[in-house]
Parts: sequence; structure tokens; C-alpha cells
Amino acid sequence: MHTKRINNLGRIVIPKDILDIFQLKEGDLVDIMHNEKQIIIEPHKERFVCAVTGKVSDAGIQIGDAWISKEGMKKIVEYISSE
Repeated sequence: MHTKRINNLGRIVIPKDILDIFQLKEGDLVDIMHNEKQIIIEPHKERFVCAVTGKVSDAGIQIGDAWISKEGMKKIVEYISSE
């Protein structure tokens, strides 16, 4: 565990050994989330809201301005197949 002080701008320094473990370098993006008890910092991962299911997905294809997940594509195929 590392204990760090928050500076007057709200910044903390992530220790180098942790950066190395997660292969993070200067300029990389991180996602910052929280729940009732924790602040969670993790390497940024693209996430999309599927236009079909409305669920957040880590992977998808873009069609126009919409993102479709694999689950959404399956629902589309099922819908087309049922006609």
C-alpha cells in the first residue's frame, strides 16, 4: 500500500511501480470512478452504449453514429431471422 498526500490542486502521484505494473506512461488516460466507500482508478478502456440493448459494452462496431455490441447484433439477427 502507498499513502500519498493530495496537493492543493487535488492531484496525487501514482507510484512508478504501480504505473509499471499497469504499463501506464505519461499522457495515458485513466478512468476515475467511485462507490460509497472507494475511489477507483483504472487504465482507460473504451466503452460504448449499445444502441440496441442500451447496455455498456467494451466492444462494438460503429454504424453511422450508433454503436452496436455483439449482443445487440445477435438481437438484430434474431429479429431478421424471425420474419
